[in-house]
Amino acid sequence: MECKICKRIFYERKTLLNLFKKEEGIICPNCYKKYPIELSYEAFPLENYNCLVVSIFKYNYKINYDYFINEYQKIYERLDNMNSSELLFFDFIDITNQLSYLNEIANLMENNIIILTFNFRK
Repeated sequence: MECKICKRIFYERKTLLNLFKKEEGIICPNCYKKYPIELSYEAFPLENYNCLVVSIFKYNYKINYDYFINEYQKIYERLDNMNSSELLFFDFIDITNQLSYLNEIANLMENNIIILTFNFRK
């Protein structure tokens, strides 16, 4: 298969357990090491509710983040099943200027907010 990030050809090892499984890998192991997924979170209190920002990457890499869609899906499903908060997704968020808007959104939804983002700035 061809890695979508570095364009190198890579092969996945086949065993009896995954012999007939559809190949889903679109990122080579080297790019997984070069651009690791490092979940971090930070909580921000709003007036009546809370806002939890979950960042997927520690640094702002110059790559197309869409190639990590399988990983996003797993993180999103885990966060969605975790509690009954409202879940939002942004590519990037600068939290310092957005707290008043997030407070209005939380009051409108009458619930806590969880924001899933590639990376964020305080």
